[in-house]
Amino acid sequence: MLFHPDAIKVISRSLRLIDNKVRNDAKANSYFLTVLTAPMSVERILRAMNESGVLGKFVPDFGKIVALMQFNMYHHYTVDEHLIRSVGVMADIANGGLRDQLPLTHELLPQLNDTRLLYVALFLHDIAKGRPEDHSIAGMRIAKKLCPRFGLTPAETDTVSWLIEHHLLMSEIA
Repeated sequence: MLFHPDAIKVISRSLRLIDNKVRNDAKANSYFLTVLTAPMSVERILRAMNESGVLGKFVPDFGKIVALMQFNMYHHYTVDEHLIRSVGVMADIANGGLRDQLPLTHELLPQLNDTRLLYVALFLHDIAKGRPEDHSIAGMRIAKKLCPRFGLTPAETDTVSWLIEHHLLMSEIA
């Protein structure tokens, strides 16, 4: 279902209610992880959360990259839109899309133990853009803080953090 514009107004006017208590609430974080890893609707919901301001309030580090421009040959969107679209592409693949363009991905994906970690890593991989330090290192530190909050285990947190820290490796090798 789509949100009525009046509902979006009410949500936007109520952003002050999203405080540290809400951000640290285990149930709220569990719901967020469920949204983030739901291939049928994740991109649409994340975009609605972003446009209403909820996403930046719930994940303040995400709020810092909203509408942040990037200028290089790999990115054509603002950082927030790039992250949402990245998660959306993962969802498309999980839903059977892009099979002709990415046959190896479709062959390997069923062999992964937990695709949830890919969604989290994609959502966070450029979250530290715009900072003076290397965004991969800063993003890894953010992931180490956020993943336990989202309910991930220490091993899952280490995996997501490693993926973020090394996400530029393929482009460097290429």
